[in-house]
Amino acid sequence: MAQVFAVLRSVGVEPILIKGWAIGRSYAEAGLRPAGDIDLYVSPSHYTTARTVLSKPEHRRYWVDLEHDQMTRFHEPLFEELYFRSELVELSGAMIRVLGAEDHLRVLCLHFLKHGAWRPLWLCDVAAALESRSSDFDWDCCLGTDQRRASWILCTIKLAHDLLGANLGNVPVCENNLPQWLIPSVLEQWDAPLPPNLPPALVQIRKHLLEPTKLITDLRKRWPNPIQATMDANGSFNGLPRLPLQLRNCCVRAMQLLKRARG
Repeated sequence: MAQVFAVLRSVGVEPILIKGWAIGRSYAEAGLRPAGDIDLYVSPSHYTTARTVLSKPEHRRYWVDLEHDQMTRFHEPLFEELYFRSELVELSGAMIRVLGAEDHLRVLCLHFLKHGAWRPLWLCDVAAALESRSSDFDWDCCLGTDQRRASWILCTIKLAHDLLGANLGNVPVCENNLPQWLIPSVLEQWDAPLPPNLPPALVQIRKHLLEPTKLITDLRKRWPNPIQATMDANGSFNGLPRLPLQLRNCCVRAMQLLKRARG
């Protein structure tokens, strides 16, 4: 990470580290939180520069992810605002820039939900961020002004409490019960730790013309879970049935597939 920051700063790019080591600092002991790739968020105006320099042969050994649609898809604050609230922390003699605590908790919650709550580790990240927050944590900054997005964040926090026993402390407006379908949906994702290994959809279309009986099996593999369908529809986590949102999700993806096939 220190080397990646040095490489990007050498071309005038100042990245912000999210997830991974940034949240691992909040765990009880070093090394409890495994890290995979290096998730960096850069200014949209610097994205091309960052991608270009990291694509050079001498830098391809770094496993860096610059794509984080939760930063734009859910109308996150502009990079400049997140940068203003970010902080520098020391790592191996280098200064690493990380999100401010309020922004990081919000991003962790949105990341967990947009992936359909697939990995328990991501909810552990939320719990660690909750229990390590300072006494002056700004909940208004964390939740923002969008009421629906705030409800998503509070639902995730409540999940961390109900499933992991995270200490809520002074979390505002978190006394409401979760919808009955939410916890079973999360546990169902955790019961299948590996996602289905799906071949390209266009290949599947050709196969189904020859073997129609396999269509139902493949549709089941691609059926969106209730959480992912809710997020994709920008819906609310309420007690209403999720089936309409799941059907909508499938229809939207089918239309996108047909457009690609025609292209």
